[in-house]
Amino acid sequence: MATTNSRAKCSICNKANATCFCAGCSKGFCFQHLTEHRQSLDKQLNEIINDHDQFQQTLIQQKQNPHNSSLIQQINQWETNSIHQIQQTAQQCRDTVMKLTQKSINDVEKTFIELTQKLKEIREENEFNEIDLNHFQLKLTQITEEFLQPANISIRQDSQEFIKNISVISSFDSYQLNHSTISTATIPKNQISTQSAIKSQQTQTKKNKFQQSGVTIAGGNGEGQELKQLKWPYGIFINTDKLIYVADSGNHRIVKWKLSSNTGQIITGGNGWGNQNDQLNGPRGIIFDNKNNSLIISDPGNKRVIRYFDQNQTNQQILISNIDCWGLAIDKNGFIYVSDRENHEVRRWKQGDKQGELVAGGNGKGNHLNQLNEPSFIF
Repeated sequence: MATTNSRAKCSICNKANATCFCAGCSKGFCFQHLTEHRQSLDKQLNEIINDHDQFQQTLIQQKQNPHNSSLIQQINQWETNSIHQIQQTAQQCRDTVMKLTQKSINDVEKTFIELTQKLKEIREENEFNEIDLNHFQLKLTQITEEFLQPANISIRQDSQEFIKNISVISSFDSYQLNHSTISTATIPKNQISTQSAIKSQQTQTKKNKFQQSGVTIAGGNGEGQELKQLKWPYGIFINTDKLIYVADSGNHRIVKWKLSSNTGQIITGGNGWGNQNDQLNGPRGIIFDNKNNSLIISDPGNKRVIRYFDQNQTNQQILISNIDCWGLAIDKNGFIYVSDRENHEVRRWKQGDKQGELVAGGNGKGNHLNQLNEPSFIF
């Protein structure tokens, strides 16, 4: 602040007294008001010093507790909201699964009651054989599997997002971080959603690529032995002419169906269970050998695999004896693959073989990677 002897007026009282000129505000003051002006400047300085001290305290606290920054608080709030949305979605899925599970249990219980009634009937009638027992055992296994792992209820994870992304973006050029200066956090949309084949749910799944309604091509007229009926069909084979061959196990026969036909044609068997040339005992698997123009049938009730020539039903050839075979397959070289439930193995056979070549299992019954447990069908 500079002092002058000019007769300028005081900027406060406007009197032409001896004044001092303030270079900071470019105003003149008399001695009385100069003191007041000086006190005002001191007050402003003290306020700046006070603000400085408060910021210094905030800076120290932030260095000591970096998690208390406003940015961290924003992230924490996003996290809280996201967790709430996830928990809400999870609870909705739990409620849906509980309802669908109860529906599945009711369906399984209904099937189980029907099986119980059939078991009671054959016990009272005292007319059953190995084929019947195998059928009931398989049915019970299917019911158990459906109860433990319902096929029409599953969990699906979607790739879309239902929680907004947040990102940390830095404009530092020279400041080196141990990770990228831009990071994002994402939670997929509907990360857990239930899907069910139950009509009331009306949820489309990725597995449902087939039409929801099929066309009956064989049987469909209740359980029975008429030519329009089947009883416990197992193996199915379709040739290049779209003829359908069915191993009609409960009727101990092989039946051929043409598309759009209302009845089937007996190819072999159908004369009660037995081991004669025109009989089978609970056939399971069926394949067609193009090279020899013949059917190959697994006949486990008679512990054999046989060959039948479609044009000559009486010309039966036993390929393998003393084997509990259900499943058959054939490769392009004519090798036949045969499952053996009793020995827990799969063997490959060629014409003239007496033992076949072991290709799977053969190390006793078990669940190790070198073991099988009553293998049934082969694909």
